[in-house]
Amino acid sequence: MPTALETELAEKVISMVPNVEKVRFVNSGTEACMSAVRLARGYTGRDKIIKFAGCYHGHADAFLIQAGSGAVTFGSPNSPGVTPGTARDTLLANYNDLESVETLIKANPGAIAAIILEPVAGNMGCIPPEAGFLEGLRALCTRHGILLIFDEVMTGFRLAPGGAQEALGIRADIATFGKVLGGGLPVGAFAAAGEIMRHLAPEGPVYQAGTLSGNPLAMGAGLAMLTAIEADPEVFSRLEQKTAYLHKGLQSALEASDLPFQINRFGSMISVHFTDIPVRDFESAATGNNPHFKTYFHGMLDRGIYLPPSAFESYFLNDALSYEDLDLAIASAGAAMSRNATR
Repeated sequence: MPTALETELAEKVISMVPNVEKVRFVNSGTEACMSAVRLARGYTGRDKIIKFAGCYHGHADAFLIQAGSGAVTFGSPNSPGVTPGTARDTLLANYNDLESVETLIKANPGAIAAIILEPVAGNMGCIPPEAGFLEGLRALCTRHGILLIFDEVMTGFRLAPGGAQEALGIRADIATFGKVLGGGLPVGAFAAAGEIMRHLAPEGPVYQAGTLSGNPLAMGAGLAMLTAIEADPEVFSRLEQKTAYLHKGLQSALEASDLPFQINRFGSMISVHFTDIPVRDFESAATGNNPHFKTYFHGMLDRGIYLPPSAFESYFLNDALSYEDLDLAIASAGAAMSRNATR
């Protein structure tokens, strides 16, 4: 049974996010992405999807094909338990590489239901989209009747009030959300135009349900979070300024060592990659010196700075961090790097 809070939060999401008219709440980002793909398949009548190496969309079977973040960290990017049939319906492209997408579309004419990606990748470190990449995907999807799904579990309400769609000026057909939307409680959601969402049961034939979906605790926390964001739109510029400050400080601190590194940043997302080549996709992210990252991570932890414990995970700044906190992180990075450089 829907609650008043669920309706209020849905109205808030629709008012903030471009290009959506209806929202369906679930309990996690995994559920949101899984349901979005099912909806895309039901809407288009097609079976295959394209995902990108290094992008993580939760632990549903269809997504554990060259997944990023935890799957890579723990050494199982192609998880046991995923059937060959499932794997055959998931086509793998390279992030920031339109040609690889075009090749897959040409090889599978009329068979691809959706292209799903993180519009700003966060599960192979922070990797922003290169100029023209998302625009090219949007054009390909429109041309071939493919639905474009933005996994905004990380970027939604974080990069702008309307997420990556607003920040980047690209409109997806379906967007998925989590994390911020729950105000710290378990939540997920997927949203789209009414024409697409009407294919969901009970209006349409595509089934999705969950006993705890839209539960009042999560809806209340999410509504409080989005209301706070809406009341303080300057939070996004403050976060971007703090992230730029951290970037500059880390750059200076790490340059004191002769060890190679790259820093990627977009909005309040940032990551350090210990490699000597620009990081623009999963292949380049995988060139990072992972043993060195582990030593660096523990060097920072020893100094009270808890980084994401994976070389394939973006950092996320929050507005509670002061510039004094950032200065401590920068000083700690320099010390940890000096420690690493002597090993």
